[in-house]
Amino acid sequence: MKLIKRHYGWIKDQEVIEYHLVNNQGATFKCLNYGAIVTAILVPDKNKSLENVVLSFDQLSDYLTYPTYFGALIGRVAGRIRKGQWLDHQLTLNEGKHHIHGGEPNFSHLLWETKEITNQADTVGIQFSHRSPAGENGYPGNLVTTVTYFWTNNQTWIMTIEAQTDERTLFNPTNHTYFNLSGETKRTIETHQLQISSEVYAEIDDEKCPTGRLLAVKDTAYDFTQPTSLQKALKKNPKGYDTPFKLQEGKVVLTEQESGRKLEIETTRESVVVFSTTGMEEDYLVNGKKMCSHLGLALEMQELPDAVHHRQFQSIILEPDKPHSSQTSYHFSV
Repeated sequence: MKLIKRHYGWIKDQEVIEYHLVNNQGATFKCLNYGAIVTAILVPDKNKSLENVVLSFDQLSDYLTYPTYFGALIGRVAGRIRKGQWLDHQLTLNEGKHHIHGGEPNFSHLLWETKEITNQADTVGIQFSHRSPAGENGYPGNLVTTVTYFWTNNQTWIMTIEAQTDERTLFNPTNHTYFNLSGETKRTIETHQLQISSEVYAEIDDEKCPTGRLLAVKDTAYDFTQPTSLQKALKKNPKGYDTPFKLQEGKVVLTEQESGRKLEIETTRESVVVFSTTGMEEDYLVNGKKMCSHLGLALEMQELPDAVHHRQFQSIILEPDKPHSSQTSYHFSV
């Protein structure tokens, strides 16, 4: 296992570093100290060809210009909070009349403090830390967040998140990586199969805010309890997915038959938000090609969005005497 540091660019007078975590088979996990962004995950296909299986830009200026959140850490709170309201706190409104992804700037816009972890035989890692001051984007409490990305010898990315506050506040972060297991985006996600250990999904309204209703997936376009072709699912649901699923066992599996690649996700979080990039016909380049609809699939592990307005959702309130601790693992195989 080895860790390589490379200069990636500058933000004013601060250097942006790309970290390459390389295992003994050459499989490589790349990330930045800016936004804790995952810039590439190179893993083998069934023919042992190493290719990138996430959406990423080629240069720092694109990450600064386009609000895609490719690979970024999102927080303090992922997703939308209706009207930016929590008790008597007014959060910043950065999506019309709603608050989204922690406001601006959020975790994805930060240069994080980093620490290299290289003292383990089968694992190498980067630890990111940040102190968010009370009042930032309207949130109470000084919040200290530590996020660690580990990369292992068996092609597993392990993400741990820890946080503590000195005042009651909200905390519901996620990582916003978009996956495409075909490798180098040779094909769209329509060639993939998706399985989610979920029997209910959270209904959302026309503004993409949860209504509070948890609906059964059975016999709907939201049923991924068995491996399901995304091509067929998207035909049933042509508007695409930006959908929270409440997890039963904390498991999600994504496969792509032609490459032979398989991604197994296990998490301690309550839910996964599935975003299918439907309709994202854009002018910018991703992995060297024009961004198009269904080029990637975001699988965002978090608690259900807008939980502060729905008592039946798991609480995202963080108390001073109860620190947050969670873990998600992404295992790649063929």
